[in-house]
Amino acid sequence: MQARAAVLTAALAVFLTAAPALQAQDAGTPMTVDMSGQPDRNARAIQPMVVDAPASPAANGMLPVITLDQDALYLNSKWGQRVQADLERQGRDIAAENDRLEKQFADEERELTQLRATLPPDEFRKRADAFDTRVVEVRRERANAAREWQTRANEERSAFFRAALPILAAMMRERGAVAVLDRNSVFVAAESIDVTEALIQRLDSEIGGGPVLPPAGQEAAPPVPETVPEIAPETVPTPQGGN
Repeated sequence: MQARAAVLTAALAVFLTAAPALQAQDAGTPMTVDMSGQPDRNARAIQPMVVDAPASPAANGMLPVITLDQDALYLNSKWGQRVQADLERQGRDIAAENDRLEKQFADEERELTQLRATLPPDEFRKRADAFDTRVVEVRRERANAAREWQTRANEERSAFFRAALPILAAMMRERGAVAVLDRNSVFVAAESIDVTEALIQRLDSEIGGGPVLPPAGQEAAPPVPETVPEIAPETVPTPQGGN
């Protein structure tokens, strides 16, 4: 019994630590999304082959191994769908503000360039330096907004899997399972051992859309994400200072 409990604990630890970045809704082919909420069709996961062959049951018809599609679990749950909708809206707001600032700075740069012929060199240099300083500050603010967006995505996903862990543990005990395998890492498996849909139903019933997390920065930040969307350098123009 102690050995079985140790295996169960190890399996759950692996499940908890495997939480990749937020992806777009597609249970069959998980896809990454950008801040506008548009899916990246080039990023597709390799799906396992599923067969109808019956699994070999253990005692009392229980299965020792079950599989789970983590992306489908999160993205098709009420919690994941709420987060996706929120992030898509926030991403559109960030992109719209970036576009507005791009146009504003382009207009200011054009106006400053036109003034160069009429202003004394010292005055032009003073205005150009002030413009450069403001551009750098705004670029930093927009980059921070993008990082907060990504941080929020990571925090929500991590919170979801922490909440799902006890429910998955209960399902493992019910089925006599000693391990949970990521469905996308399995070469071939019987459909009967996949618990994704059953777990989604139970999570929707027990935790629903989940609690709304506070804004990023009010709690300890998670590890820095591998991919951080940032405002492109060319988005905010910088004039050439006069000499």
